[in-house]
Amino acid sequence: MGKQYQIQCCIRNLVYAAVAAAVVFVIRRQWNLIGISDACALSGIVFLIVGLFRRARYMRFYDLCIYGAMRFKSLRTNPGVSDKTFGSYGEFVEKRRYERNYTESFIAAASMFICSLAILGI
Repeated sequence: MGKQYQIQCCIRNLVYAAVAAAVVFVIRRQWNLIGISDACALSGIVFLIVGLFRRARYMRFYDLCIYGAMRFKSLRTNPGVSDKTFGSYGEFVEKRRYERNYTESFIAAASMFICSLAILGI
């Protein structure tokens, strides 16, 4: 990935985090600085969770579950399927490519936590 693309993704995630904070602020209807701070913190928590799930996907934690579900479905619909026609787990892992896109979510989460603390004046 190019540096320009990473900056665009980072800015996009920051905008999404700000919009999420605004939506949470309006939904909660707590019209003071603590409400703004809470909305920023909740948005940061959501983006932290998203970043952790993306990191887990990049580290291939879900590959075995996905392969097992696909294999079970193919065996269920066609019992005559063998390893040669379906492929092994190693071949499945080699075919799947993931991009490293979790850093942008962590940056957005950290930014929202910093905004939350700055609004409180801590």
